[in-house]
Amino acid sequence: MKRTLLIVLVAGLVWGLPGLAQTLVEVQLVTATALKLDSQIRLPSGSYRALGKGVARLVTKVRGREGFGDWEAYAARGIARNLRNAYVHQLATGFAVAGYLLAEEKTFQVGPERHTRYVFESMDGKRALLYVIDAPDALVWLVGWSG
Repeated sequence: MKRTLLIVLVAGLVWGLPGLAQTLVEVQLVTATALKLDSQIRLPSGSYRALGKGVARLVTKVRGREGFGDWEAYAARGIARNLRNAYVHQLATGFAVAGYLLAEEKTFQVGPERHTRYVFESMDGKRALLYVIDAPDALVWLVGWSG
């Protein structure tokens, strides 16, 4: 009797743990997703974020920056630079989730760099500028807020 109970217990643990682990992962994923779905835009973080005086220098490259401030700058080099479309899509989706819709998009060439300017606008008139600089050696995107 004890042996049968032990076998049933072990079998339950062996076959039940993957299901339990999957459930825990799903709970964590839902929690992480729910944290992103608030009224603020979550920008990419980590090793890509540019800080210091370099941000001010990058902001000088932004066309139509008047009326925008609180700049954040990010850069990707190497293989990560090739993920341009994924970064832009992630940010545009984040803006949309927070209630900002794409109001303007312009692309132009500045020497060897391709610049794209995206303006997002919320229903209450708040605006955000996503400015992407696609340079030969790096991908830089800046985000500025109006008001």
